[in-house]
Amino acid sequence: MKFLNILAALSLVLFVGCGGGSQKNQQQEQAESSTESQEQMASNDNVRTINIIGIDQMKFTVKESEDGITVGDPVGKDDLLLLKSITAKPGEKIRIRLTTKSQLPASAMSHDWVLLKKSSDPEAFDQAASQAKDNDYIPPKKTDEVIAHVPMTAGGETDEVTFTVPEETGDYTFICTFPGHFSAGMKGTLKVQAESSESSSM
Repeated sequence: MKFLNILAALSLVLFVGCGGGSQKNQQQEQAESSTESQEQMASNDNVRTINIIGIDQMKFTVKESEDGITVGDPVGKDDLLLLKSITAKPGEKIRIRLTTKSQLPASAMSHDWVLLKKSSDPEAFDQAASQAKDNDYIPPKKTDEVIAHVPMTAGGETDEVTFTVPEETGDYTFICTFPGHFSAGMKGTLKVQAESSESSSM
């Protein structure tokens, strides 16, 4: 009798456990489906989206070349292309979607994407950022120098920001503020260029 009671209890535990696992899988599938639908909605809102990948080699990269960006040589084992610059029109809306590709813990390898005003000194900003760990490496006294910012993302994470390109033409620097990354070359340029009369008349 005692054996039967134990067997019944074990069966109940297994039944509940399986049911819980099933529910967990359903929740995970719903979360993934929700993320996919958000990305689908984002792709349908006519905002130009640039998918950037931050890698362990401390570089901003993209999977392939496309209009409006300048790339360099392949970087890392996946042959991702080094992102050098993004060209945009004054007042254009752009979405930057940043994914970090790394197996390292967040404390050792995370990336953000920070677009600075033309008047900002990127090197001074980066030095101040290295002392701002408690604020995700964004120096509180220099937040007025930031135009747009994708928060720190660890390996496997994706985050994004949608912003309006400044009206003033010229070159704006974007950097990663995780300590050591800017000095290792994790930076690029947003080139704001007015449309030429030829292209606007077409």
